[in-house]
Amino acid sequence: MAANDTHSGGITRRDLMSSAAAVAAASVTGDALAAQDAPEKRPDPAPKPPFDSMRGYVAALEHHGLLRRFSGVDQDRYDATAIMYQLVDTLGVRAAPAVWFDNITANGRTYPGPVVSNLSGHWDAEAIIWGLPRDPYDPTAAYRAAKQMHLERLVQRDGEYAQIEPLEIASAPAPCKAVRKTGDAVDVTAFPFLRGNPGDGGAYINTASVFTKDPQLGVNLGTYRCQVKGPRKIMVNFEAGQTGIKMVNAAKARGETRIPVTLVIGQDPITWLVSSSRIPDRLRNPKPIDELAVAGGLRGKAIDVVRTEDGEFLVPAHAEIVIEGTVDIINLEPEGPYHEMYGYMGIAKEKNYVLTVESMTHRENPWVMNSFTGVTAEYLTSAQNAAVVYQLRKAHPEVVNYESPHDSQGLVYLSIKKTAPRQALEIAKPLAMFNPLARVTIVVDDDIDVMDSAAVRFAVGSRWQPALATQIFEKRMAFPLDPAAPDRKTTSKVIIDATRQWPEEGGPPFYQELNRAVFERAAPDAIARVTARWPEHLRPARRC
Repeated sequence: MAANDTHSGGITRRDLMSSAAAVAAASVTGDALAAQDAPEKRPDPAPKPPFDSMRGYVAALEHHGLLRRFSGVDQDRYDATAIMYQLVDTLGVRAAPAVWFDNITANGRTYPGPVVSNLSGHWDAEAIIWGLPRDPYDPTAAYRAAKQMHLERLVQRDGEYAQIEPLEIASAPAPCKAVRKTGDAVDVTAFPFLRGNPGDGGAYINTASVFTKDPQLGVNLGTYRCQVKGPRKIMVNFEAGQTGIKMVNAAKARGETRIPVTLVIGQDPITWLVSSSRIPDRLRNPKPIDELAVAGGLRGKAIDVVRTEDGEFLVPAHAEIVIEGTVDIINLEPEGPYHEMYGYMGIAKEKNYVLTVESMTHRENPWVMNSFTGVTAEYLTSAQNAAVVYQLRKAHPEVVNYESPHDSQGLVYLSIKKTAPRQALEIAKPLAMFNPLARVTIVVDDDIDVMDSAAVRFAVGSRWQPALATQIFEKRMAFPLDPAAPDRKTTSKVIIDATRQWPEEGGPPFYQELNRAVFERAAPDAIARVTARWPEHLRPARRC
């Protein structure tokens, strides 16, 4: 079935999931491609970080039982998308494993693959990438430990992550230079870039680190949706507010009509983290930043790099595919729509940027990483959230923790050790004013775990007084992909103060003690005692 035969604006998620006959039909299999193309199953010893390549990291995920393989998936019928929805619906967004698809049909043809996805979605990805222990019972333990580790490093370095300059190596042994093609020999459609949703405008490259550069800002790595329109034609969506579009606008101001751009696909997990997140924070540091040096600092080892064929960029040598070309910043074309991170279809754009591919290099039998955007967690967040906590604590030492839940884009949670009336609103105001993702900011007391959305809802339901502890802001900058922003540029925002309201704030003269607090004070060893006596009934299932 040709890819355009399956495109329909009338397909719903229910229709899509009915293809989860797809899930049954595309059975999990141990079959690999060839020995050199697939990670060994549970290699001994386990691969250790830092991972120079995506392949080493995937091998580590499989060793830890966090990879599921599917062979014979038909993405022209949206099997892969249905599989990912089913895994997330069944296991949860932070407990769904990584997936491997080989012998995959897409875009009207069959590719040997593999296509891999959800590599950073599981809680334990934080343990594997940062070299931390996996807790056999608590899935969030590694994330909490990683966040604390990054926070301590930020404190030691006055809020900056360490940098290790990348190491340039010769092109000859570099894996990403194994195959080189230029001009009309280039065909990006030879690789399984997927249409992830029936509503998409076409197949997309959605996990590339997009390299751009600017005389003032240096080299930037960003992740933008890139629609494949032909063998040498790719649309690049430089979204508003991102560094990439700032570089485009600066080039226009200099009178330029084209800029060099390189897409790096199948990069190591730390380069992917830097590309996809606000690390480093360019809003606070406008000076040129070597983002590959930041990636090297985070992983504790330099990134091996090689120069692109056009000489414009140094790129990770162990990547899977490198696509080089120039973007026309004057003559724009339609692009989209695309299934975006909020779980809503992104709006088609009448004018977007066209990349003409001049050369492409890649590994032998390269792998493709795909993102099921809006379905899975995209990248590791401990380092970015640690940076937010650090900045908040600099201004307000009362801040305890911060979290942005993956399953609720637009919400952020903040916990504080409250020491004064109306303090919660004061501390949260910068978040609400300047963080475009923080449309709803909920502040709770320090006895509430912000990683537990049920606990946050408990605080809202039992401590929040809407008339007394709410602040609304109008006409604030919206995140460009926010589906609720009326003009797609501005939005209203709200702070919900779900801390215990003091009498000075109009709250009750006192709050009754929590039932559990009374119980634990009177019987401090009771839970440990009964758990030790009946562990098979009371301990959670061992995960690893």
